[in-house]
Amino acid sequence: MSFEPLVFCIVIKETIIGVHPWLNRYIYKMKKIVLIDGLNVIHSSPLLKRLLFQDLRRAQSELVRLITSWCSFKKIEGYVIFDAYTSPFPDKKEQICSLVKVVYTGEGKSADTYIEKFVAQHKYLYDYIYVITSDYSQGMTVVDKHILPLSPQNFLQEIKASQKYLKEKYFPTSVQSGYYLSDRLGKETKEKLEKLRNS
Repeated sequence: MSFEPLVFCIVIKETIIGVHPWLNRYIYKMKKIVLIDGLNVIHSSPLLKRLLFQDLRRAQSELVRLITSWCSFKKIEGYVIFDAYTSPFPDKKEQICSLVKVVYTGEGKSADTYIEKFVAQHKYLYDYIYVITSDYSQGMTVVDKHILPLSPQNFLQEIKASQKYLKEKYFPTSVQSGYYLSDRLGKETKEKLEKLRNS
């Protein structure tokens, strides 16, 4: 039986079910990256979707904040890719923290095409590449035992589970409601997120 799918299931559920210490060490030694189609995830979240109708940049900033917090907690590299293919400029990258980059696609590129190209060029550099997208055709394009598509809905559930885990583990019930994953971020990262929101 292949071990990789088992590891993937444990990675997604580890904040809920826990893992054996030796397996936990093995998982965190693996080199992983998550590639996120930003607008797909925004449209899959009622809260982010409401923000989108009010202000695109605000919705993007809130998603980046959630992902930056989650990546920092999980110690996993992350790329958040937003469609900007009508822009006359090349791809634009912003380094939010040591683990997270935001990419605005350049002229003629969608988030899907950026992700496909990234996977093709970098798949041998990582043990696992998680692709967060609702685009089923792309899911078929990147089929590989080390490339693991995940729906935006399931990814949002994983973020929610991580927040719940931290609240229950580190904070008493009386103050749980005021705690967020982003509270773990450093001052410099928070300033970059604020700049992104206001740009």
